[in-house]
Amino acid sequence: MKITRVVSFCSPLSVAAFALMFFACTWAQALPAPTASDVAYGEDPMQKLDVYLPAGEGPFPVALFIHGGGWVNGDKVEKLNASQLKRFLDAGVAVVSINYRFIPQARQEGVYPPVLMPLGDARRALQFVRYHAADWNLDPDRVVVFGGSAGAFSSLWLGLSDDMADPDSDDPVERESTRVNGIGGMGAQTSLDPAQMREWVGEGLTYGGHAFNQPNFQVFLDNREQLAEYFPVVSPAALVDAGDPPIFLTYGVPLNDPGTGKYDSTHSARWGVAFKQVADERGAVCMVAYRVNAEDPVKGGDIIAFLIERAMAD
Repeated sequence: MKITRVVSFCSPLSVAAFALMFFACTWAQALPAPTASDVAYGEDPMQKLDVYLPAGEGPFPVALFIHGGGWVNGDKVEKLNASQLKRFLDAGVAVVSINYRFIPQARQEGVYPPVLMPLGDARRALQFVRYHAADWNLDPDRVVVFGGSAGAFSSLWLGLSDDMADPDSDDPVERESTRVNGIGGMGAQTSLDPAQMREWVGEGLTYGGHAFNQPNFQVFLDNREQLAEYFPVVSPAALVDAGDPPIFLTYGVPLNDPGTGKYDSTHSARWGVAFKQVADERGAVCMVAYRVNAEDPVKGGDIIAFLIERAMAD
């Protein structure tokens, strides 16, 4: 869409509405065209990925991006940050951004818990990229994974799980390793145990029950005992241990509730601070950047610099 067309379309709107549409259009236009677009890594129309290659000869390290949206919405283009993409490409790191199936589809197809469908797609996308690494001149041994919100959770799950390669599979993609060199999460939820989630984040938390097809958080909490068998295989806080790759989590929502009545428990820094305590106790390497209060700057480091360093490491 050209800006001239946007101006014509937006002319009856308020200045504020126009500004929002202008920056939305600018954001979309800021992304370069991918080297390979809408590559199918599975049979479902949602199982598509885009590949962005840096200049040079390669083989290039890879940063796999998993978008957020609560596992119910979002898109591999709309959620990809243009400035972050540029930093990766300028550093010689390729970026692969994926779409995946959502929880409503998992419910329709009888997958339980339904969160396993988007998580499983993240796994297959990583294995697919490794299997086809030579096609894009990628280095399959230097891969990091990152995402925002639910995509950050998926990144943690993918990076913290034991290697899910199936050497006996008839599908050669499934024989590929799922181990990575680093994990990055922006606004990550770090547990799917409702009791632990409530303890870490507070009474205001309402997010998470949909991952287990629970109608609300209280029902999720009430049914915890029946769901507990799944926590060791889906919850990052249960998966993390000393053998895992280094982790970097960053949060814009402060640790302390500013008391405005609009505190975002779903993306609170409390997730990261509590998770780091668990990771430290188990001997895993975990760094967390966050702000204590709303007026404070985020302190603790640069997630993209971390991911580039981990992607470039041998």
